[in-house]
Formats: sequence, structure tokens, C-alpha cells
Amino acid sequence: MPVDDARPSAERMVFFTDAVVAIAMTLLILPLMESVSEGGERSAAGWAAEHADQLLAFLISFALVGTFWRWHHALYERVERYTPALMRLNFLWMLAIVWLPVATALSTADGGDASNVIVYVASIAAIPFVSAIIHLHVLRHPALVREGMTIDHRGLAANVSLVLVLGVALAIALLLPDVGYLALLITFATRFVSMALHRPIERLAAGPARARGAADGAAPDAG
Repeated sequence: MPVDDARPSAERMVFFTDAVVAIAMTLLILPLMESVSEGGERSAAGWAAEHADQLLAFLISFALVGTFWRWHHALYERVERYTPALMRLNFLWMLAIVWLPVATALSTADGGDASNVIVYVASIAAIPFVSAIIHLHVLRHPALVREGMTIDHRGLAANVSLVLVLGVALAIALLLPDVGYLALLITFATRFVSMALHRPIERLAAGPARARGAADGAAPDAG
């Protein structure tokens, strides 16, 4: 039996993941819905001013989840089948996604306590961290990729870069508690870090592939 046929289709896993992401994005709005129902009589402008921090946290997290889903979708458009390990990694990625609404709600509690900042930044970083591991797994199992397609290393570079940049943001938040969520402004540098890391990551990821190709080419001679 060919290797491709021995592994289940990734289609249902992708559909399930999309549903989980949609639910997580919906959950982000719940704290704001509760603030409206508990607020009594007030103008929209007054409510927005009072809950400006929650609104900002919601918009940031919503945009982040959308970005992470787009990166996930770009990879899985090329993935036709999966291994048990890839499924476990995908569940870990979904766990990080569904946790983000909780971290978002905590981020505006107690006036932005330092520990809440740390939890929020670490929760964001967990998603591209797992995504980078998923990328590496697919790169090391080319039989999972659709015929005629290859995996773009730019996705891996983007995830690794964001993890590194968020690590710097977390360090800033720890060393300078007064900076708080302003440390996240450093994420605007992610694109430039990704561009710098693209070539090194491409070379590193191509190394194991070349080694496997050489081994496959030598296999007939061994017989």
C-alpha cells in the first residue's frame, strides 16, 4: 500500500479546526456583551470610554486569532493527509487558540496587573510556537503534502520570528512593569525579523530533506 494511502485525509481535521477557531473568536466578545447587559442606562460613547481597555484587548486578540488562522490555513491548504503526531499537535494548537479568550479577559482585570500581562503575552506566543512545530513536522513528512505542492518556509519563518519578538516583549514587560501592554508594540518588527530569518531557516529545514533524499537514493544500491 502506498504511503499516501495509508494515512487518513486531513479534510475533516481542517473543518473541525476551522469550527474551533470560529467559536474562539466568538468567545472573545462575551466580556463586552456582559458589560453592556450589566451597565444599565448609558450612552454608547460613555460605555466605550469606560471599557476602552476591553475593547482594545478584544480587537487585538480578534486580529491575532484571524492572523493565526490565516497562517494555519495557508499551511493546511497544502496538507492532504496527517499522522497521529500531527493530529496531536493540531489539538495542542487549538488548545492555545481557545485559551486566548480567557487570557484576553484576564488582561484587563485588576487594572492590568503585571502577572496578567505576562499570561497574555505568553498565551499569544504559545500559538505560533506550536504552529512552528507543526510546520517542521510537515516539512519532515513530505508524504503528507499534496502532490505537486511544496511547503513554503516563509510560514515557518513568520512563526519563529513572532515567538522571538514576543519573547522580547515578555522580557520588557517583566523588566519594566510600567510599560505593560505597550511592550506588544515591538511585534511590528516581526516582519523584518522574518525577512532576516527566512534564508537561514530555509537552509536549516532543507538539510534534513537533503539527507533523506540522499538516503532514498542510496537505498536501491544497498539491495
